Amino acid sequence: MDFYRKSFELIVENQYDLEEKLTQYFELYNFKINRESSNTYTFFKKLSLLDGWKMNPLDWGSRITIIQDSDTLVITYYVSGNSQITPIAFEKLFSEFINNLNLFINGNQNFTQSNALEIALARQKLAKYYLKILLGITFGFIIGFIIENLTSFQYLKTICVFLSFYGTIKLLNHNIIINKTVSD
Repeated sequence: MDFYRKSFELIVENQYDLEEKLTQYFELYNFKINRESSNTYTFFKKLSLLDGWKMNPLDWGSRITIIQDSDTLVITYYVSGNSQITPIAFEKLFSEFINNLNLFINGNQNFTQSNALEIALARQKLAKYYLKILLGITFGFIIGFIIENLTSFQYLKTICVFLSFYGTIKLLNHNIIINKTVSD
């Protein structure tokens, strides 16, 4: 499965309470913090077997490394995904998440509504994605059922369901990588 990795640069206008703001922002979304040095922060969520069932891409296994260099923050955002859909499909969510961090740090703007909207849009994309997988599995089941009854091969239905599941995931992820979004 592909992963998402992107770097951002933010200019910090006021460094007075930067560490507190960073911690406050990421802890609101349940990220854990690991302070590596005086100018390096890592916020992370551990990869879990349950990531495939999480409907919020911000809850997937990820790591955000922030390196402070005078008035610039260099942010590297890495998301490993949920083992079914490539996180590249949610590039807009991850970019807006960092953009809202910038607005919070530099302008003390409220970010919760904007992030909530992006999360809701991501959940809709995930629902469409899972619906397409379900349709692929249903199609595989029907084809397998018909062929199994015609040939009397006992496990053909199961093989067709598995192949349609795997093929649908591969096809959808390939389409996402090419188009950078879940198609409607």
